[in-house]
Amino acid sequence: MAGYIEDRWIKKKKDPDTGRRERTGRYGKEQRYRVAGIPGVRDKSFETLEDAKAWLRRSSTDQERGEFIDPRDGSITLADYIQQYWMPGIRGAAKTRKSLDERIRLHVIPYLGELPLNKVSAAELRTYIVKLEAKCSPQYARSILSALSTVLETAVDDKRLSRNPMRSKSVRWPKLPDERREPWPETTSRRVRDEISKRHRIAVVLGLGCGLRQGEVFGLSPGRHRLGARAHTRQEAGADHQRP
Repeated sequence: MAGYIEDRWIKKKKDPDTGRRERTGRYGKEQRYRVAGIPGVRDKSFETLEDAKAWLRRSSTDQERGEFIDPRDGSITLADYIQQYWMPGIRGAAKTRKSLDERIRLHVIPYLGELPLNKVSAAELRTYIVKLEAKCSPQYARSILSALSTVLETAVDDKRLSRNPMRSKSVRWPKLPDERREPWPETTSRRVRDEISKRHRIAVVLGLGCGLRQGEVFGLSPGRHRLGARAHTRQEAGADHQRP
């Protein structure tokens, strides 16, 4: 097993005159036992020999398995980890980054930001979700939790957490309402089309006739459609269908 325990209060070699091991200059001034020599693991000091042996045994085994997580790396607060390590690595469109920033800054950091990363437990998350449900719709609450889960998953990849607490079985996300929306009957659709202003009437026609969503309708410009080409394509398709 890699590593060793050093007694920092007592010298290793015995005094040649007395035959005894003398005290070092650190005696009584700092933690006595230091665990060192484990590849990839920073030295760590302990008050008692039992604690030092336990750390040496556990950390050596985890390091050999590739599963070692130093609890000191998880002592950074969630807010600091987000600001220093997570947010600078966010990629994508500016609108996407802004949306993530708002969810984290407005709805995560005020409640969980001061907690050390390794103290964001399932119990803390269950309490947090109850508060979140009281002020947000289920859809928006789930988007916030998704962003938080991404932060914690990144911390796992960075070897600051051993697992993502958002994946705990007891941490249940808000359920989406089971809403079934019935389409308007034709008479209602026509009435809305006729009553709406002429400028916006085309939005109703496109939605009903082509099945476009709201964002697609608003994003459609006169230069983005080719009615003649589309009709021609349909005619060709009909002709192909009739060919033997």
